[in-house]
Amino acid sequence: MATQRDAALDNLKGLLIISVVYVHFYDLLGQKTALLFTIRTLLLTVQMPLFLFLSGYFGKHVEKRRRSAWADYLIPFLLFNPLYYLIRSGQEDIKFGLLRPLNMYWFLLTLLVIRLLMPELLRVRWLLPVSIVVALLAGGDKDFGRVLSLSRTVCFLPFYLMGYYCTPEHMKRIRKIPIPVAAAGAAAGALMALWLTDTMPLDKEASHPFQLVNSYATQGLEPWQGIAFRFAIYIAAPLMGMMLIRLIPSRRSLLTGIGRGSMTVYLLHAFPMLWVVEYWETLCRWFNRLFPMLEGIAYPGRLCYGIPQVILLGIYAFLVSWILSSPPVVRSYNRLIAGAQRMVFYPEKTGKSEQQMESVQEIR
Repeated sequence: MATQRDAALDNLKGLLIISVVYVHFYDLLGQKTALLFTIRTLLLTVQMPLFLFLSGYFGKHVEKRRRSAWADYLIPFLLFNPLYYLIRSGQEDIKFGLLRPLNMYWFLLTLLVIRLLMPELLRVRWLLPVSIVVALLAGGDKDFGRVLSLSRTVCFLPFYLMGYYCTPEHMKRIRKIPIPVAAAGAAAGALMALWLTDTMPLDKEASHPFQLVNSYATQGLEPWQGIAFRFAIYIAAPLMGMMLIRLIPSRRSLLTGIGRGSMTVYLLHAFPMLWVVEYWETLCRWFNRLFPMLEGIAYPGRLCYGIPQVILLGIYAFLVSWILSSPPVVRSYNRLIAGAQRMVFYPEKTGKSEQQMESVQEIR
């Protein structure tokens, strides 16, 4: 008998995937203003660590997950990563490698590698602290980077393990934490992230250290500075994540559907984004005409189109997430992936009914 889905966790995934769309769109616009950069830093601190945590939480049947990993993650990666490259191939900053994921598609390779190795990893004593130590040391190796998403795989593994070791009883306890306590912990984590970002001599052209993709030297950091940054995310992300788990509502809502369809949002949101960026200034001008009272509002790090652009970024992230998680899109995606799997893999001899087959549609 199928277990009932936890609407709160679906809501949480919906909120997280909207934040992912927001950050990717901000990066594509390339406007490094103080306000949006601050929002981006806070989102980077918690969004993907919490996604990996949820993937580990739902990945306790390690042998079952390992058997399905090739089909669930390699097939989508081989379909969408080259397609995204072809669409952006004319841009100088886009470099293609078959085993070098572009933008968001690293997540597929990370889950693939982790779930293939989990049965063996679980034999390691003190696996969680060991994984954190390895992640801290990995930042000192310049060659340990984007190929096969190795850097992110190793550095996000501790968050996956936190989710794996988290039980439903632990989750209930998190949801009973007093709100002032959860808020204080989240504020401490956020202030730590912002303080480090402001004080450390970061290379502004490199990825943010919380993206866990480049070595310390590539980011312009001394080894001790890089270790401090990387260790900080293993403190700040859980503190901020516990607050989100505590505050997220458990009733069904629009976020529930978006969370259930989070994989299609994750894989497809970059394609309409490329088109919208071309017309972004026009959209902002129209918004200013509709709401002229917002245009003159001053705030730290003023954008070229002021507050309307901040509002439009949020509206866009929500609408794209809502559309791409809709049932027609999810069904079309599942049919596409199922067809590709039949072309690539031999059918299993044991045979499984359609009801027994788990959908590859959600990030889990």
